[in-house]
Amino acid sequence: MDDIDPGAQPSMSVHEATQEVLRTDLAIGIGGTVLGYAEAGTALVDVLAVVVGFGLLTGITVAVVEHDAVPGVYPEVAALAAFIVLSGVVAGLMMLSEVSVTLVLAAVLSGFGVGVIGNRLLYGIVFDVPAYRLSRVRETS
Repeated sequence: MDDIDPGAQPSMSVHEATQEVLRTDLAIGIGGTVLGYAEAGTALVDVLAVVVGFGLLTGITVAVVEHDAVPGVYPEVAALAAFIVLSGVVAGLMMLSEVSVTLVLAAVLSGFGVGVIGNRLLYGIVFDVPAYRLSRVRETS
């Protein structure tokens, strides 16, 4: 009985970790979507392709990182590479677009939010949250 630490918290269950991931990611996604819309309003319709495209890129990127889809590469390295690629896409969109930089950035922010929400609905509601993400949440608790 002496080896039991009375201050130790029980390990987080899979259900609790899943709930934490859902709350966190949906809050981030909704926040990004709402902030992008608050910045641009209905003008986002003019750049809907940017919103949808960046949403798809974000969703795919998060899925690739969470599923450890690049063999032999740490997920953190894959996330950094994905961030660099997504940043390049944003820079390219700003250079090639005929609309204002503010509108493009608002569309990117909304697209990011939509991508995070879509990914978390797919891998959180339809399918289970990936084990990598659950282990990260458990480590930080």
